[in-house]
Amino acid sequence: MLELPPRGRRRPEPLYAVLTVRGDPTFFPFEEAARLLRATFDRHPGSLTSALREALLAFNHWLLEQNRHATPEERWEIGLTLLTVREESIFLLQAGPAWAAHVTREGVQVIAPEGGASSALGAARAISLHYGMVRLRPEDRLMVADAETGPLLDPAALTALTRIQNLPLIIEAIEIQVARTVSHPVAFLILAIDRTPAPLPLTKPTASPPPPAPPVPAPLEVPRRPLGKLRLPGRLRLSRPRWTFPRMPRWGWPTIPLPTAPGWVHTLAWVLPWAITLITFGVYIHQRNVLIAHRLLAQAQAEAEEAARAPAPGEARRHWEAARDLARTVQQYAALPEAAALQEQAQRQLDRLDQAVQPLHPMPLARLPPGRLWRLILRDNELYLLDPEGHCASETLRPGGCVLWIGYDEVHRTFLGESMQELLWSGMILQGHPVGALLDLTWAGAEGGRSVGGLIVLHTQGLAESRNRNPRWVPSRFSPPADGRLRFYGGNLYVLDRARGQIWRLRPTGDDYNGDPEPYFASPRADLGEAVDFLVYQNLYVLYRDGRVRMFTMGHEEEGFPLREQPAPALPSPVRQPVGLAMDLQAPRPWLYILEPDRLIQVGPRGDFIRQIRGESLKDLVAVAVDEGRRWLFFLRADGTLWVADLPPVE
Repeated sequence: MLELPPRGRRRPEPLYAVLTVRGDPTFFPFEEAARLLRATFDRHPGSLTSALREALLAFNHWLLEQNRHATPEERWEIGLTLLTVREESIFLLQAGPAWAAHVTREGVQVIAPEGGASSALGAARAISLHYGMVRLRPEDRLMVADAETGPLLDPAALTALTRIQNLPLIIEAIEIQVARTVSHPVAFLILAIDRTPAPLPLTKPTASPPPPAPPVPAPLEVPRRPLGKLRLPGRLRLSRPRWTFPRMPRWGWPTIPLPTAPGWVHTLAWVLPWAITLITFGVYIHQRNVLIAHRLLAQAQAEAEEAARAPAPGEARRHWEAARDLARTVQQYAALPEAAALQEQAQRQLDRLDQAVQPLHPMPLARLPPGRLWRLILRDNELYLLDPEGHCASETLRPGGCVLWIGYDEVHRTFLGESMQELLWSGMILQGHPVGALLDLTWAGAEGGRSVGGLIVLHTQGLAESRNRNPRWVPSRFSPPADGRLRFYGGNLYVLDRARGQIWRLRPTGDDYNGDPEPYFASPRADLGEAVDFLVYQNLYVLYRDGRVRMFTMGHEEEGFPLREQPAPALPSPVRQPVGLAMDLQAPRPWLYILEPDRLIQVGPRGDFIRQIRGESLKDLVAVAVDEGRRWLFFLRADGTLWVADLPPVE
């Protein structure tokens, strides 16, 4: 954590930097990096967001130059969070693996790049920036840590920190929690409004004797004169009169008694001041939010103007991303139509720069149990889903997994009446053989010697098949791996074996697969241990965890395949979180789809980039199925919702 205070007559705002260094930090020039960040921040007198952005871009350029002249072991990859403070508002800019949290008494709001951690600084010239703004109240806390430690912290424990006013106690509580959670060195930054009163002196001063009271003057004595005796004449007599006047008060108005006030008057007299106070406070909060929203909107509009004047696509993308994020933040404070329109405009410009389209008419079909291990395939109007956790649609849990069949009504865009039927599950007895834990499934057509098409399921004990929703045992000599993946092409079955570094080919013997498995590669490949998924169509494609895609022909790798490098020069942005591969093998001209949690990358069989498919509904994807002929797109999200949408035509 670097604290970069103001220098001289330049920008008065303090600057903080929290870095996550991956590599050997022993020789990292922290002082040089601190001077670079502060100097770049001071040289830009514009808005705070633009100054933060320029400082971060200059740091990334400097880090690239450092890594260029270093060996692979001496290179650094860094996640960076820049913060600056103006009054009680904190402006954040994140790039690479970063994490921050706004802790209030109501809960914890995590501030992190969308869609998971982005690429680290120092690895590529094109980086993704994430903006944020936080307004601290006296009881709020802002905590910044690295992307690995932050998600492990307990939100309930962080919320409890709002009740502690002593900053050393807060630091001690977080250190105890971090020590219980992680073992690697951690640096974190906490920002809060200081409301601590001045400390009292440690020694009690000696009380001085009170000053003597002034003398009280003696009362003045009034000389008294003795009164003589009053004598009345003897003939005068005093007698009571026979009539009297009514007695009247000597002063003031006559008293008029009032009736006692009813209970609702007392209640109204108690409630009315509080109601006026709450209404006044609500109006103040609303006006404050509107003022903040207008300030952020002005910054977003300035970013949009800079993007329109940018000469290079990379610079325009950075400004449009900043305008979109700021416009999204504006709508958290006030519902301004200008902000919503600016966000849509920025997203359209980003889609144009990234050659991205949105799915047409997305609609949810059903809600299934949540999970991230679902497998999905589409055949005509039938969907087959494999849940390795065994929830499926029944109330009975199937340990080891189950297969669910769903019929789709394309006219009404809904399910058929008898949908949601379990076809196969672990533990089912087929021809005297128990079905093991389910691993994967594929559709095997009537080709290559097979007489009838059906759904083939790979499990730990072998193979099973469902024909017209009637399961049967498939005899084979193959012993499946514990985490195998299954594909079908040209009558043959292909199984990915990560542990042995091999892809096995099973040739059909009639409707069974009783032959010996054949290795696809002449010798095992160690890199298959990092494979995420694979696909077979004329050639064999393998997707790896780092986003690379390799193509093999007859067991040999195609060196000129454009997606074998990372980042691939053919793609507008690198593949960071690969989930799987998909293809419609029945299409006259099939496309290859690379699935990520927030988008689909559509490429040709030779690796040429076609377009991206992304949108608000494509979030946290786990499985996808495509029908190119009818332009259907079925996708399943991690929350268990199954969606259908229309594919935009390829221009």
